[in-house]
Amino acid sequence: MVCSNSANCPGINDWHHRNDECPGPGNTCFDNLVQGTNMDRAWINRYVNLGGARLGGGNTTLLERWQRCVLEDIVGCCVPKSGSLRVSDDGASLRRVTRPNNEPVPFIWSEDFDGLFNFQERRYLVNFKFPNSTGGNQGRTAKLLYHFFMAQIRYLNAHPECTDVFLNILDGDHISQIIPSYLNVLDQNLNAGVCGRIFIGDSYTLNQQWPIV
Repeated sequence: MVCSNSANCPGINDWHHRNDECPGPGNTCFDNLVQGTNMDRAWINRYVNLGGARLGGGNTTLLERWQRCVLEDIVGCCVPKSGSLRVSDDGASLRRVTRPNNEPVPFIWSEDFDGLFNFQERRYLVNFKFPNSTGGNQGRTAKLLYHFFMAQIRYLNAHPECTDVFLNILDGDHISQIIPSYLNVLDQNLNAGVCGRIFIGDSYTLNQQWPIV
């Protein structure tokens, strides 16, 4: 676990595992990494929320904490929160927006990015998603992600000189089924000059491709 007890990660307790200990039978979260198609409810119960505790309430962040821990091992550095960085729907702006409702047009701002780190002169902005249920919530998540990805595409197309790379890490057996559709959206809309600057896939695939991304 790269960031465990690290003095270089201020505020680490705000985003890492409780007591700095990884859940699951492996030594670290990374040891238990599998393809997203295999991350079903039984897998989550065994490796993330030990014993199958209900996800919600005090356990709301367990899945994101697992994803962040795995990402830190993949990239070899800490991945703190982004500090409320958001992109506008039209792709014109990417900046810190702590209270969207106080903005002149509050509805144009995306959710804030879950993580931020620098690597080889690039700035990486991270979006974690780990849907663990089917039905209406899954459909709403899929639709919101489409609009989020389109905002990222518009931003890079409009700012090809920027150093930003977007990592959209989508884990779980349900969402893995629609990742190919999201990749088609990239192929159809992202300009050739910034091709490869948006990753959409699961943690397993990112580990296979890093640091080519």
